Amino acid sequence: MMGSKNPSRYGGGYTITDDNGTLIKEREIKQSGFTNNEAEILGIFEVLKYAVTGDIISTDSMCSLSWVNAGKSKSRPDLNPMLFECKRLKFEKRINLLWEAREFNLAGIYNEQNRDSKTEIRIETDRMNNLSWIT
Repeated sequence: MMGSKNPSRYGGGYTITDDNGTLIKEREIKQSGFTNNEAEILGIFEVLKYAVTGDIISTDSMCSLSWVNAGKSKSRPDLNPMLFECKRLKFEKRINLLWEAREFNLAGIYNEQNRDSKTEIRIETDRMNNLSWIT
């Protein structure tokens, strides 16, 4: 995730790679007060929209994983509509959503390897329908 504080004065973001570590989408959100949790949930939601039945999605956020599995958050009720939708999509598509430590998570590895060269990358591809997703 981009941004060093939670919430950040600058914003945050998320990165999505395929199961080979190839960048699929990277989004930076410049919004004061935006939190890492918001960015991570947005990333998971984006992937769930395009994932197909049986895909595997990994995240390096245990908090986001537990919120999606519950479909709600007591500490962030403002995210509950999106969390409910994430849970619904995960269940309907039989998606395996799992936690993977940042050093093994392909999106996390991508972020670390490209940290110094990032400016404002906005990449989306039409490959999103046929891949296993990692956020």
